[in-house]
Amino acid sequence: MTEIDGVSVRPLTVEIESDLALTVFITTEIDERLNEAIDDPSADPYSTTLWPASLAVARELPRIVKPGEYVLDIGAGTGLAALMAAHLGTYVTAYDHDPFALRLIEEAAALQNLTVETIEFDLHSLESLPPADLLIAADLLYDYDLADSVARHLVEHIRYGGRAVVGDPGRIASAVFIDYLREAGIEGDYYPVEVRAPGDESGDKTFVGIHLFGY
Repeated sequence: MTEIDGVSVRPLTVEIESDLALTVFITTEIDERLNEAIDDPSADPYSTTLWPASLAVARELPRIVKPGEYVLDIGAGTGLAALMAAHLGTYVTAYDHDPFALRLIEEAAALQNLTVETIEFDLHSLESLPPADLLIAADLLYDYDLADSVARHLVEHIRYGGRAVVGDPGRIASAVFIDYLREAGIEGDYYPVEVRAPGDESGDKTFVGIHLFGY
């Protein structure tokens, strides 16, 4: 256990493939982050937790990205997918509205000699994201307004010629997201994968839907 910017965190090493593991930092005191979020809206108590959808997306990346491509990880959280993209030789930028989550990504990248650019960004913003080859969105469909915003950014990204991968464990706004894309004339491929929640020793697995767009 260690501290980053005065907050207690711990490294969590996650197996991506049989011969590859990556380390992220997660907070150890979720209650402290919840209290912080009351006073500071930019502090997200859930962004510094590693969710199964991030692992599912990270495991899909080796077959859908190539070295030298530009990748955007929106709502990056602890940054596992962004770190994996960097490991695969892409130029990756991690976006999140929580500055502390971005600090954790920076520390994890430095620990593993990876390069990940970080940018503080509110996905509800009307500001456009830069063009890129691949857009990553993992477990962002838990809120209706957020799902609309993610869909809006994804539609713009696809229309610029980009591709996207979305990992979703069946959150409440999944249907809203898909309906938005269909109304925009965008259809994707879908398949479910099973992953065990990182750090969960119970043996239980979570189904995560992988959506691919622009392929």
